[in-house]
Amino acid sequence: MAATRLLPAAPVPPPAATSLAPGSSVLPASMSIGDLTFAVRQSERRRTVGITVDRDGSLLLHAPAGISADALAAWAWSKRGWVFRKLAEKHLLLPASPAKEFVTGEGFDYLGRHYRLQLTDDPPGTAVKLERGRLRMPRLQAGAGDRAEAVMRWYRKRGATWLPRRIRPWAERMGLRPGDVDVRDLGFRWGSLGKSDRLNIHWAAMQLPVSLLDYVIVHELAHIEQPRHTPAFWATVERALPDYDQRRTRLATTGTTLWLG
Repeated sequence: MAATRLLPAAPVPPPAATSLAPGSSVLPASMSIGDLTFAVRQSERRRTVGITVDRDGSLLLHAPAGISADALAAWAWSKRGWVFRKLAEKHLLLPASPAKEFVTGEGFDYLGRHYRLQLTDDPPGTAVKLERGRLRMPRLQAGAGDRAEAVMRWYRKRGATWLPRRIRPWAERMGLRPGDVDVRDLGFRWGSLGKSDRLNIHWAAMQLPVSLLDYVIVHELAHIEQPRHTPAFWATVERALPDYDQRRTRLATTGTTLWLG
């Protein structure tokens, strides 16, 4: 779920962006291109060069087999303006996620609705539960880290039950057969497609309104047939969600308000 641009690998006369010998096909793990640093990932299956700007601002260069380090550096240099525009957008859309205090009255979102935390006299270790409109947690739960982990476990458990039921009709509508669902921490990604077409969904996405979770689901399902963010990929998303662009924009802004643990 990151900004990606794919273009043919067209070498441009490079600046002094890399110290590797001209024509070298051994790529380093990272490259400094001017004042930008990229991790480098090479794949035998790729036909084009691509750049991913992740939600945390980290940069990744995707490279096809056989491209030289100099050609890759030259191509990345030619895209610096695009990268800086994307980084500027993300600077505006990625303020620090809100912190939580695990006290009675603290608010937590679930499927777009807001619930207040209620500390109870239940024994420590009792599972967090949503009951009578309150998110209930034992008062004597250990330190703040344990309280946070208890709430995250609750989101993961809820997601493991709710998401498969939500994914099934979308998959049928799109004519796709996804694998299992894994609800876990994905860092700065809302979702990803794993081995055997497993859908990985960030536990924090369970705070989103259902309409935005649907966008995350459709986005990852589309990757089953379209691994990269090509025009064909976005056409697949649009067939399922004609208003996907509006949902994507809302996700970018709503996501900054969510608790990430």
